[in-house]
Amino acid sequence: MTAIPPLDRRTGLLIPVAADVLVGDFRSRYNAATVARRLPPHITVLFPFARGVDVTAHYGADLSAHFARFEPFAAELTGVGQFDRFVWLAPEPRERFVELVRATCARFPEFPPYEEEGGEPEPHLTVGAVEASATTEPVARVARAELLPRLPFEFTVDSVWLF
Repeated sequence: MTAIPPLDRRTGLLIPVAADVLVGDFRSRYNAATVARRLPPHITVLFPFARGVDVTAHYGADLSAHFARFEPFAAELTGVGQFDRFVWLAPEPRERFVELVRATCARFPEFPPYEEEGGEPEPHLTVGAVEASATTEPVARVARAELLPRLPFEFTVDSVWLF
């Protein structure tokens, strides 16, 4: 198998959340692949984004200017949710995150989120993942038991990382 050179890999725009104290152990147990890739706890703004080489050559200044328009804001993780294959924590104020995602998707329409068009974004911090044939309910149950009593978890949204 041929390795993809780092600058040809797809990037993502992520809001880092310094929540290792809250979710570090849980993510190690239930989202080990993401932890192994060294992705910090985060809320995705846009994935996939440009190839690394394209960001360097074409998007750096546009990204800086785009995100400079947004004021930092206080946020918190408030609840446990689940999709078909993922368990996640819900950030509030939800509408601020949705606004950031929508504005970024509108600014960079050539990179539709998850390579799909349309749909309402659901801001989230993924803490667990299951195989395609499994159900998330057991992981969600553990998340509700272990993480929900420790919520809300407060943080500040003051940067978006290119990862």
